Amino acid sequence: MMNSKIAALYKKFLKGELSPEENAIFLDLLTSCDRDELPGVEEVVSLDDRDCELNKTTSEDIFFTITGTSLTQPVIPIWKRRWSVISAAACLLLIGLACLFQFKFKEQHGTTASEIVYYSNPTKFVKRLILPDGTHVSLRQGAEIELLSDFDTDSLRRIKLSGEAFFEVARNPEQPFVIASSGDFDVRVLGTAFNLNCSEGRSSLVLNHGKVRVSRAGQYSVVSPGEKVAYDKQHKQFDVSKADTSTASNWKSDLLSFNQVPLTQIVADLNNLYPDSHLELIDSFRTESYTGYLPASDLEKSLKMLNTAFNQTIIHKK
Repeated sequence: MMNSKIAALYKKFLKGELSPEENAIFLDLLTSCDRDELPGVEEVVSLDDRDCELNKTTSEDIFFTITGTSLTQPVIPIWKRRWSVISAAACLLLIGLACLFQFKFKEQHGTTASEIVYYSNPTKFVKRLILPDGTHVSLRQGAEIELLSDFDTDSLRRIKLSGEAFFEVARNPEQPFVIASSGDFDVRVLGTAFNLNCSEGRSSLVLNHGKVRVSRAGQYSVVSPGEKVAYDKQHKQFDVSKADTSTASNWKSDLLSFNQVPLTQIVADLNNLYPDSHLELIDSFRTESYTGYLPASDLEKSLKMLNTAFNQTIIHKK
């Protein structure tokens, strides 16, 4: 039997006449009273004097509001059921792929950021090293190499060179060797030996054997053994010419080779190689050039050879 207080409040609730305070009291009574005191359907209907007939939609709404489920389960065509299952599976698959991609990307990005490999040569001697793929490199004084890719997993063996180096590239037709973002042009090879100078403003490559392809801004040139290639910025084209391969890489044997090179440039190179020497060329020899060899790791011997070549002291220390 329904509690009389609940019945009175319930009747006002059905008519929408409850004040906020009464509504709070009514809800409190409903949640705290015993099950026997809750009204049955007949008692609730008898509380309202109005004649009313609930249509199917209203009944559905009331039942759903009270129970949270539908009064009657809708009949879903089988194609819609299958489509729902397929859609749900597709969504789950996309979510899974997205999570996997994000994980892999973070993993790869983290590996790249934490495992960047550099090789540098801060010494006055030629440094010889072997890259992970077996490529042999002679790194000239002051030069630096940066590995831009994972040689074990990536489709390209990409590196960056600053300065000058001699490469004997390990052959791998399925994984080309690329020197990118270095100097005036990019270099792409499969297996070959060449000397590459990526010094600022005067990049050049001399090919000993094999074949290389150099490119810049959509332009490219294929270089053959015994040829030297450089990029002519003024005419915006590659300049390929014959070259003495042994002379180009004499520095590997700890020799600096010069062919009609201005003495001003030689002094500048020596000052770069020996930054504490502060060498200065006598003004009267600023238009002279030198052809010959100089030792790369013996400054005193180099100065003696230059002075002897011109039969007087032409370079002195400040």
